[in-house]
Amino acid sequence: MFSEGFNYRYCPILSVSPSEIIALKELPNKDKDFILPIFPLKSWAAANELSSAIDKIKEAVGEDRKWIVDIDYDDLFSRDIKKYRPVHHDILKLTDSSNGYQNWCNFVKENPNLVPCVQLADISQLQTQLNVLISFRRGVVVILKPADIESQVYKNILPLLKDGDGFLLLLDLEQITKEQVELKEQVKMYLMAIRRMLPNAFISLSSTSFPDSFGGYYRGVKSIYERALFDKLREDFDKFIYSDRGSARASKMSGGAGVPPPRIDYSCRNEWNFIRMEFSSVESTLGKDEKKAALKKEKKELYTLISKKIMEEPYWENDLGLWSNYIIELTSKGDDYGINSAQKATAVRINKHLYTQLHYEFSGEITDTDDDWID
Repeated sequence: MFSEGFNYRYCPILSVSPSEIIALKELPNKDKDFILPIFPLKSWAAANELSSAIDKIKEAVGEDRKWIVDIDYDDLFSRDIKKYRPVHHDILKLTDSSNGYQNWCNFVKENPNLVPCVQLADISQLQTQLNVLISFRRGVVVILKPADIESQVYKNILPLLKDGDGFLLLLDLEQITKEQVELKEQVKMYLMAIRRMLPNAFISLSSTSFPDSFGGYYRGVKSIYERALFDKLREDFDKFIYSDRGSARASKMSGGAGVPPPRIDYSCRNEWNFIRMEFSSVESTLGKDEKKAALKKEKKELYTLISKKIMEEPYWENDLGLWSNYIIELTSKGDDYGINSAQKATAVRINKHLYTQLHYEFSGEITDTDDDWID
């Protein structure tokens, strides 16, 4: 696949979660043609079958489009094995390295739209695994972490790829800060080491700087440092593909107690703008059901007010016919289909972020959307 050309502009790493699935699903179809998303497999919500996650990804990507598949080891191994559902046992089988990760290779073979990531936990099985995955002629993806470079493990991996031209090498820095942008020379050194060993491969750099907290702020702006880092390095490399986590954190935050204060984020080219409002104190004399009803009513009022304020900001793209804009506009009118939860607000942010980063170099295309939305 990759040896015949790489027509994709953007390879975001996305989670199998409702917000990210909806955000991708609601992008215009013609834009999805230029996105090759990476989905590390995990369970879909409370579903028991792995097929539920696969079906949700297909629904978002499109039945006939390709997507890169990996395994979400963090999700799998952070769970209590005593509470595994059938889906978790199925994913666990895919991590078995026996016979060159035979279970993984068979799974990929049975799903023709999947572009496989190489499993690297057991390097002794790498050559056998590679031989099978290459035979599918779909392209092969290798995701390296900084630890793989620093520990020199990459020197055992990359020589096995040097004779092929159907590879995408992705360096995943995971969570970064402004300091990594300023220390770009170290990242450049990593990428140069990869390029020297694989002159024909496509290379991608992925990271995220989405913050873990917005507490204490009413409105503000957060820089997209992953884009800044990529832009500082792009002139040094050819076949260089942008990746990030779609404006999500590398490690998912565990839910805190209570309902989070309403916040809407508006993704722009180089920053995330946000407006956030706190709930007022609920009368202590109210009963449990009355408090719940009062909170629900105020939440809708706050999301409505925030969306109105977002639309008054200079960064608001009034003519952009995108699902995220449509939902914010509905919210500003108090429509029940508007933003009514943090999950939906996240889907709105990610939808706008994916579109904006896809069109980062093609700003002239930014208002050219023509797909219909389904409410």
